[in-house]
This record gives sequence, structure tokens and C-alpha cells, in this order.
Amino acid sequence: MRGIKVLSLLALILHPCPFPQGRGSFAQGAAVQDLIAVEPTYQRRPVAVALPGHGVFVLESYHAPDFRMTAQRHDFLEIFYVLKGNGVFRIDGQRHPARHGDILIVPAGRVHVIEDDPAEPLALYGICIAPQVWQHEPRLVEHLPTGRLPASKLLAARVRADLRQLLFEQTQARPGRCTLILGLTLQLLARLARSSLDTVPPASAANSSASDHRQAVARYVADLSHRFFEDTTLDHVAAELGMSRRRFTHLFRQTVGTSWSAYLTQLRMDYACQLLRETSRSILAIAFETGYEDLSSFYRAFKREKGLPPRAWRERHTGRKTAP
Repeated sequence: MRGIKVLSLLALILHPCPFPQGRGSFAQGAAVQDLIAVEPTYQRRPVAVALPGHGVFVLESYHAPDFRMTAQRHDFLEIFYVLKGNGVFRIDGQRHPARHGDILIVPAGRVHVIEDDPAEPLALYGICIAPQVWQHEPRLVEHLPTGRLPASKLLAARVRADLRQLLFEQTQARPGRCTLILGLTLQLLARLARSSLDTVPPASAANSSASDHRQAVARYVADLSHRFFEDTTLDHVAAELGMSRRRFTHLFRQTVGTSWSAYLTQLRMDYACQLLRETSRSILAIAFETGYEDLSSFYRAFKREKGLPPRAWRERHTGRKTAP
């Protein structure tokens, strides 16, 4: 519970900044250490939001058992994460159930109402985002669904990590804070938009645990094509997906027909070949961009997979010499 109390403070404290301060916040001079023991403030009405100049604000709302909300419409996008409880989001008259761990999208301009289960009132984090934030790519949010976003365990874990970092930056009055918040928000929007385009079918009610695991692995495989360069391990991935190493490796091989390490190497080598063929980047740069921390490991992997060192492969396929 202590962790929840501390996290709750992060969303409630606003800081000196050249933009309007949200209503209902603590005084600017309040010290975090003086507030650690404060219990969450339970709301009977929705939190009033005044967006700052950079266009992103993270709110927290712990609902009281008698929480009530009249229909609202905002000129900003809202992304909600359900920390606990059960309820329903009614968006333009459509019913969207909400429970612990769910991610829900309320597009700008939509009439919406949140209704709680009185026995289990909702505790929510909401990321409020002005349209100006994505104006460089106006169609980005068109890929987001209205209501509950189907999310794998891996995506949900990444959203929680993004949310924690947003809360941390919102709480700190450090140089670059607003820029980091914008960058994190855009990354989150892109991540959710890409996720909504996944074609993995939903799990059936029968044998739901096994189906959930297979769906999680399938989504991970779909996502891996633009994450292969990340520094991770098999054990870490399995833990993120909420399954044992043995279970993950079995399902991964069933899904793609080969091992995790072999598939990851294949993706890295395919991208390395693309860079060697289509760009003039150095071998060192290509090794870095494909996820290798040292040049010798990249050379060994490339020669093992392609039969030639990367420099020789480039010369054979393009006729161009290359920098080391």
C-alpha cells in the first residue's frame, strides 16, 4: 500500500512552470517527504483538468463509493489506465467495461460518462493530451480504438512503465521536463496506435489461460520486428509476458518455427543487410543499430548467417567499398 500512496502523490503535485496550474493541486512549496503518509483523496466528482502549455497532464482519480459523473465532452484526448476497481465507460452511448489493468481511450470531442461498481470503485490514472501534441501526424490517433484497447501483457507492462515515467517527470521541476513529457507521450501514442493494428485474433473463452499465453506470444512476435535492436534476454521477455521460460520458448517455437535467439538474429541480420545495401553507414554504425554492443560479436553473427563478413557482403551486393 505504501507504494500506491507514494505513486498517488506524483500525479497530484504540480510544479513551478510557465503554464497554468491545474485546479485542486497542492501548493507549489509542499515537500514530497511531508506528504508520504497522506492517504489517497477519494473523489465524489471527476477531477477538473486545466492542461498546461505543453499540452499533456497526468491526473489521478480515486473514486469514492458514491462517485457520480454527469456527461462530459473535452477538446483533448484521454488515455485511462485502471489501477483497481470495476466500472463502465459510456462513450457516445456505447458501453465499455473497465477493470484492473485495462487501458481505455476517450477520443477528443466524445460524450462520455464513467460509472463505478459501488462495491469496487475505480482508481484511475488519466493522460490528457491536447491535439497540438500530435499535429505533425494528424492521422495518428485515428488508429486508436474508442473504449477498451486490447492489450497484451507486454504492452500493458510498457504502458505502466511509460505512465510511471510521465508521473515522475511531471513531479520534477528539472530542465527538459516538458520536452521529455512530450516525447514520452508521443512514444506512447505511437505504441498504442501500432498495437491497435495488430491482426492477432482475441482469445476464446475456452482454455483462456493457454489462449492468453499464445496470444501474448503472437503479439510479441508481431512487435519484435521493430524492437529487435533492444538489449534484452529470453528470461526477461518471458517474465514480462507472465510465463515461465520453458512455456515461452515452447510457444515461441510453435509460433515462428524456430528458437527465440535464432529468430532475433535473423531479424537483426536482415536489417543489417538492408542497411549495407541501401545506405553508406559504417560497419560500426550498423552493428550498433542492429543491437550489438561490440563489433566482433556482430562480425561473427553476420558471417555465420550470411557466409561473408559484412564488408565483403556489401561489396558483392552493391559494388561499393565501405568504411570499417
